Amino acid sequence: MTDAYKKAYEREKQARFSAEKLLDEKTREVQSSIDMIQHQFNDLMKQKNEADYLLAVARLTQDEKGVTSIVDGYLQASIDFIGVKMGRYSYLQGSALTCRPVVGSDIDIPKYNVDFYKKIYGLEARKIIHVSQLEDKGIETLMLELGIDRVGFVPIRCFGKVATVCEFYLPQEEDFNSVLLDQCEISAYQIGSIIEGNINKKKLESSYAEVKSSHEKLKQAQSQLVQSEKMASLGQLAAGVAHEINNPIGFVMSNIGTLKEYYGVILKYVELTNKLVEQSSGPECEEIKALDEEEDLNFIVNDIDGIMSDCSDGLKRVKDIVANLKSFARSDDEESNEFDINECIVNTMKVVWNELKYKVTLHKSFAQNLPLLKGHEGQVGQVIMNMLVNAAHAIDEKGDIFITTSQSSGNVQIKIRDNGKGMSDEVKAKIFDPFFTTKGVNEGTGLGLSISYGLIESHGGQIEVNSKEGEGTEFIITLPSINGEITH
Repeated sequence: MTDAYKKAYEREKQARFSAEKLLDEKTREVQSSIDMIQHQFNDLMKQKNEADYLLAVARLTQDEKGVTSIVDGYLQASIDFIGVKMGRYSYLQGSALTCRPVVGSDIDIPKYNVDFYKKIYGLEARKIIHVSQLEDKGIETLMLELGIDRVGFVPIRCFGKVATVCEFYLPQEEDFNSVLLDQCEISAYQIGSIIEGNINKKKLESSYAEVKSSHEKLKQAQSQLVQSEKMASLGQLAAGVAHEINNPIGFVMSNIGTLKEYYGVILKYVELTNKLVEQSSGPECEEIKALDEEEDLNFIVNDIDGIMSDCSDGLKRVKDIVANLKSFARSDDEESNEFDINECIVNTMKVVWNELKYKVTLHKSFAQNLPLLKGHEGQVGQVIMNMLVNAAHAIDEKGDIFITTSQSSGNVQIKIRDNGKGMSDEVKAKIFDPFFTTKGVNEGTGLGLSISYGLIESHGGQIEVNSKEGEGTEFIITLPSINGEITH
């Protein structure tokens, strides 16, 4: 072998060595990028699961089926979120304890002994207990046979006391992330608030029935008391519900915003990885290309963006509805404030729009630069809501409602007119009487217009009605402005 040949051979050998070294470095870089993308994707999915869980809990605020249905929904959502197969809950009703069947298994688990229940119903926070601490060898043996070695207990408090305890059965030989139970504990506070709201609602309904029964006997003498009691209770309930809904919606919207930020980073990584794969070769690159062709990663990435946008839009709509409800349901015991009647009407229409949109075309004509009114905006909004709902009920299929505002002699006038069935002179003479209604049984209480009349009078105003049977009805509400008095 000549010297020239030897030198050429060494150069070729060195070049191949450098190429292999470079390929090895690039392969490690690609693998590192893949690991990073996988890590961030896992993190994204983890946050998505948390957002889904929070949304599932938030939806329980709309459940009107009762306490059992709400806790059932919370238990199932928490089981799915934590990633366990089995769970159950017990609850106190007076001094009696009821233990519900196990969810996720046909094999039921017996009750614990009384002393153990006293301990778990004295919990201040969630707790994970090994089955050997359950103080019942039979239950311990059964759980171990089912592959369970720990139980997570999450209390739900109502009115300051533990009323329900949820149990989550944690499998053996599995690295369970106890932080998940922390999230369940936070959601349990929300569930407790929902249950309290439902209990208060039932108490409110019961109180209303008692008030109605009393008014059947007392009639006009107690009508003003009914008006103030009903408005105060409903205002507090509406404000409380709006506040409770705001909590989960707030942190879900915050999480969606964070997801969008993470999505931008992941998208950039995916783009850079695709470019790097196209410029490189090797088994790992081929695997990435095959995965892309099989799963269509571009579609997945774009679809995630669409999903997050849809979630964000939906949450914003819920937040806007809650904001309008809170504006409408200001507490009546607040001091009188100055307010714009046009803005009050717009906010009220948003609250009752679902009652109107399917059968009514709404025509608005608002005078500009109207003087401000002073009083309880929520009470005036209640009157306008009653007028709009009654107008919609007076329309059988499709019709029109016209609402106008104007200024006259220092007063502000609101006119609400419909082209519905109208009223006879006999009915028109009684519409402001307590409990008088032309609606069927269980369709109306006959208090709406009576309450409205009293509220407008308490603001120094008056209500007039013009109606002709078969042609429609017009209500005219006159209110004094800040510097004005009612001019008759």
